[in-house]
Amino acid sequence: MSPTIGGVRVGNAAANLSILYPDRPIGERISAAAAAGFEFVEMWWPFDNPVATTRQINDLVGHLRRAGVTLTAINLDAGDVAAGDRGLLSIPARQDRVRRNLNSVIEIVDRTGCAVVNALYGNRITGLDATIQDETARRNLILVADSLADVGASVVVETLNNVDSPDFPFVDIARTAEFVTEAASLTRHGNIRLLIDVYHLAVMGIGPIAAINSYSDLLGHVQFADHPGRGMPGTGQIDFSAIIATLDAVGYRGHIGFEYHPDYRKESL
Repeated sequence: MSPTIGGVRVGNAAANLSILYPDRPIGERISAAAAAGFEFVEMWWPFDNPVATTRQINDLVGHLRRAGVTLTAINLDAGDVAAGDRGLLSIPARQDRVRRNLNSVIEIVDRTGCAVVNALYGNRITGLDATIQDETARRNLILVADSLADVGASVVVETLNNVDSPDFPFVDIARTAEFVTEAASLTRHGNIRLLIDVYHLAVMGIGPIAAINSYSDLLGHVQFADHPGRGMPGTGQIDFSAIIATLDAVGYRGHIGFEYHPDYRKESL
């Protein structure tokens, strides 16, 4: 049975294993998502090491198969997120790490049929020219996209918010869309898309429905959490029924990642 939010059943919902089921081994996270009724899952980079071992990949694929769920999206290694990192694409000193991680991601994508890879841009570095970071990110993103095209996947770029991520440069979806459009034009297959996370947009005062309508041609993935609080849809002020109707109207056929804090409640406001 498909998960329900706000009384609306969402058949293409994907549980984000990294945030919905924290502090559990990956196999238990996958089993918990399946038990909750999810047929699809997504995740941040699930390993402490940027290069996954053969055993780690085999175990991940095995857990997915045994639970009967499909991996729909995975993040590239984003650094130490708990310490404030928000991706590595734009960090010149991390280019080798990006490339080594990409090989592991490609193997996971190839073995699972995962079609979407989220590449977080990276924080601004004090004292480093922003144009150097932008060119580094563009070059890495094109490499990632062209490599993923060979296994049938696309890469998405996400707009965050400057409350949770004060050093992240892409907090304006118009700027993100401009970067995505330019980078995609330089790839072999144009497989760079936009990720719309309605929570981040809401924090920035950007209407998710307006954004979906404006950038429907670039839309590659969607994620849901309510605002304020990043809780389960229905705990805040976002009208998810209207957003789902808008996604249907613009012809979005991808998955919707449920990326919310499961322990958030209205009464915590």
